[in-house]
Amino acid sequence: MESPCLPWLQSFDKPCRLLLHALASGSSGTLAAFRMLQRAQVSGGPGQAFPWQTFVAALCAEEPTLEGPEGALAVKPRLLLLPVMCQRNLFSLLLMVQTAVPGGCLGQLLQAVEQDSHVDPWVRTLRDLLQQGPRGEGCSPPPTPLSSACQQQLKHLCQKITQNKPERQRKLNWCFSKQPGAAGDVAYSVLRGGKRKKVSEESLELDEEREGKRLLLEEVAFESPGAQEHGDGAEMEEEVPGEPSGNRSRSPAGGAPESSQEDAAEDHRKISQAELAAEVQSFLQKHGQRLKMLLLQESDHSESSIPPEMHVLNNCSPSQLEGLCSFLQLSTCPEHLLVRFCSWLLALTPNLSYTSAVILAEQLFLRRVLSLTQLPSRHLMAALASFCSKYSQPFCRVLVAAVLQDPWEGTEQTKLVCDLVEECLEPDSVRLVLSQVLEVPLSEKLLPVVQAVLGRQEVLPPELFDLLVLTLCRQAPAFATSLNYAKLVTAVLTMYQSQVTSAHRRSLAAALDQSNAALKKSLQAVLEGAR
Repeated sequence: MESPCLPWLQSFDKPCRLLLHALASGSSGTLAAFRMLQRAQVSGGPGQAFPWQTFVAALCAEEPTLEGPEGALAVKPRLLLLPVMCQRNLFSLLLMVQTAVPGGCLGQLLQAVEQDSHVDPWVRTLRDLLQQGPRGEGCSPPPTPLSSACQQQLKHLCQKITQNKPERQRKLNWCFSKQPGAAGDVAYSVLRGGKRKKVSEESLELDEEREGKRLLLEEVAFESPGAQEHGDGAEMEEEVPGEPSGNRSRSPAGGAPESSQEDAAEDHRKISQAELAAEVQSFLQKHGQRLKMLLLQESDHSESSIPPEMHVLNNCSPSQLEGLCSFLQLSTCPEHLLVRFCSWLLALTPNLSYTSAVILAEQLFLRRVLSLTQLPSRHLMAALASFCSKYSQPFCRVLVAAVLQDPWEGTEQTKLVCDLVEECLEPDSVRLVLSQVLEVPLSEKLLPVVQAVLGRQEVLPPELFDLLVLTLCRQAPAFATSLNYAKLVTAVLTMYQSQVTSAHRRSLAAALDQSNAALKKSLQAVLEGAR
């Protein structure tokens, strides 16, 4: 089920909307938003500061909403309708950049939060810190260190988190410091939002690739506040993921500089993921829903008449195209819709880039083909034929390669490849299939594919024909009693007689010495006739 989004987000200016997407990107939202502001300031030049007044005014505008189990109508500032995680990240960001935010803007946000009688405790703490204003180094006494009892409790908690996990212990080494007050100082600096940059950034790390994929392909960035609060507990449990085993052998002391560089690179990668997720989300909101409606609606028009919305495929990035395919559910949609979409692709001009065609081949067909347990349906074959007629090279790189390299695939996949070779693929793609087959060890399952390629009688480059003969010679002992192998050698010697040299015949004759007596005799007769 798709997560609900907030319709009023479209009324925000693009910089404001991107900032909100970054803040909603997960536990690293604060860092993502901060880096985004830094880049915007550098690229925008002097006088191009972030429009805080516009941003705050839009967040403080009131919006009708339904609340409570009975769905009572209420009017609240939009700020309070944001997911709780987004609110936390926003106020953490304000702590970091409060000197750059106009004072009136902070006051408006603080007043808006006070309208919530059940404000999140974390947001309330951040609000209280903002109300105190910026605190210079010399204008206020240092924070009171934690008591000994609190320090012991904190250390015990960190020990439980880092148990048998040296990498986690490195990240929490401030807790194991023996300097008096160290834990209190660091705890305070984390709340203050940025005086200990490394601890702050590490506390904001995303989950690993799972989180990035979820953001990029399937999830809508903004969930309803209720759903977000319900999910906070699970997210807290996922905050400390298992560390890669490769990091456990590194000494915490000797690997500190290297670890710092790795952390910086990891932070940069995850921030890029968050920004990419925001970009994909914006793209889907603009183009996805309309295209999905056109794909699902019953139409009396010709399938070859392409909707104008399809032209967006020529201008989208790979990540946007992957997100669109996931949004349209192209890998699992009914097969008659697959035929419709492929007919649109066939009529689309100009042709898609090679990269885009590879993504579509994977999204449209890979799961369907690899899961076949019987002959493909009429609709699936029609969709495959339509796609291959225009994008056969990307198709072979994705689908044929997957079938050939997966030893557990059944005969249905092999038969499908044979049918496509015989009926759909262009000559260049037929030669590509042969080269792909020769890259893997031959088996009885693959011999019909080679037979189908030879049946097309396409001209083979000399180097590819040499490789074919060499492969047949090398693997002849494994097919000493194989009738399919004998048919294949016969096809090579008869259909490509003009390309068979005396060296080829000698090699094949030597390889066939170990064949079954009956097969050997018939193959030697063919060899004699090919002279």
